[in-house]
This record gives sequence, structure tokens and C-alpha cells, in this order.
Amino acid sequence: MKELAEDFKTIAKKDRGLFWWMAAQLALAVWLFLLPLTNLNPNRPKVWARYSDINNGYAQSDWWYLISFSVIAIVLGIGHNLISARLYSKRGKDIARLFLGVSIVITMVALKFLMSIIGEG
Repeated sequence: MKELAEDFKTIAKKDRGLFWWMAAQLALAVWLFLLPLTNLNPNRPKVWARYSDINNGYAQSDWWYLISFSVIAIVLGIGHNLISARLYSKRGKDIARLFLGVSIVITMVALKFLMSIIGEG
């Protein structure tokens, strides 16, 4: 745990670019975490929740299906920032930036997917 704290301090002092990428990833993950929680309607038994190849493209499912996006947000926001900090100290800044860039793209795709589902409902 102390090593991770030292890694973050080193990144904050020496590599501002990677630090801002980490902040952007965390901000996107917070957005991905809050968006399904604020749009839930647990009173309804079925809500627009997922993409399907049948009929119009969207299917109704249980409301807790949207909670999986919040779980993904925790993994992407916290877990990938921790992994990128470890990669920075062990493998170098280029690998850490690549990993974080891919993580940001994945988070943006998840956000787009979630927003299209919520917009359909």
C-alpha cells in the first residue's frame, strides 16, 4: 500500500500528463457510476436495460441489470488507475499511458452504450 502511495506521489510530481489522464479516467468512471443510479426506477418491474438483436434492438429486463454498469465503473475507475500506477513504476510511463488510454476508450464506449439504452427507455 505504501508503494502505491509513493507511485502516485511520483506521478503527481514528475509526470503531470499521466496524472491528468488518471484524473480524466476517474471522472469518466464517476459519471459511469452515477448515470445508471440516477436513472433507475425500481418501482417498475421491467425497464429498458440492454441491447438485443431481436425486434427494435433494445430489450426490457430487470432494473438491477443497469447496476452492472456501476460495478464496471468501479473496476475501471479505481482498478485501472491502480494498475497504471504500478505499471508506471515497473514498466515505464509509455506502457502506463497506453493502458490508461485503452481504459479511457473502454469507459467512453460503456458510457455511450449506457446513454443509448437510457435514452431509449
